[in-house]
Amino acid sequence: MEGYILVYSREEISKTNDKKGLKKMIKVIVERDCQPGKEELLRELLVEMRTAAMHQPGYISGETLRELINPSHFKVISTWSTLGDWKKWQGSKQRLLIEEKIEPITNNGKLYICTVDHES
Repeated sequence: MEGYILVYSREEISKTNDKKGLKKMIKVIVERDCQPGKEELLRELLVEMRTAAMHQPGYISGETLRELINPSHFKVISTWSTLGDWKKWQGSKQRLLIEEKIEPITNNGKLYICTVDHES
């Protein structure tokens, strides 16, 4: 993914494609730093992206957070039924078109893919 620092490599994410990994609920966390003065535009684009994601198979929920001290720093947290559902959305034309509008107004972001650990 252009514009992101992947916390895990594509190979590491692909290793979770076993039967067990694909059945786990996941949370996807995307951190982005917005160019000063473009925060409202980014917020609107993130709402557009979440609205589109809501109609995707496997989407459970999502929220957008902004740092209190640095309001140009955004975190988007979405919950998906499986990694496979996220990967389909991640590569979808609809998402990529919105992402093309987001990239010019943000600096490199970070993408985290986490399992929901109910055993702790």
